[in-house]
Amino acid sequence: MAVARLGPTRRAVLLWSAPAGLALLSLTSRSRADDSVDPGRFIAFAYSSAELQNRASVLAASKDTRPEVKQFAGEMAQFSGQEKERVRAFSQQHGLTLPRDEEFEHKVVLENLEPLDHLALTRRYAEVEVQALEQQVRGYEAASQGSDTALKEFATELLPELRQRLDAARRMHDAVKP
Repeated sequence: MAVARLGPTRRAVLLWSAPAGLALLSLTSRSRADDSVDPGRFIAFAYSSAELQNRASVLAASKDTRPEVKQFAGEMAQFSGQEKERVRAFSQQHGLTLPRDEEFEHKVVLENLEPLDHLALTRRYAEVEVQALEQQVRGYEAASQGSDTALKEFATELLPELRQRLDAARRMHDAVKP
């Protein structure tokens, strides 16, 4: 596991598996003694992750993948599209700026998924979804325990849905892994 410093107030842990990695961002802002979630950073992470999952799911649903993957991908594309809209609405209500592009690591994952077909896409997509949803759950859990009341409510509202998606992704992954 490699740790990259992003300046004095942010850090990232990069988890690498298979051909590409996903970033789990600590999402914390250190200001003197507290260690709370930075709403702007959280929103950027949440939006980028939803975009990754949306685009990856649309890709997996459109190609020749196993039936359980195709079904999950179709449902995930719809969910992640709705999640992006919820994140966008939250950011507008609270004066936060959404990023223009996904996180670099998310772009790399998408670029590595696009050329895959059949079983390779099926398996890699399943891995990506499990990793992305695990990271989202950890990020939303951190936000649900933070000091920003609006962010805390937003994260708490989405957490049960994300946990259900993670459970479904794990079942899908178990069905297609070698």
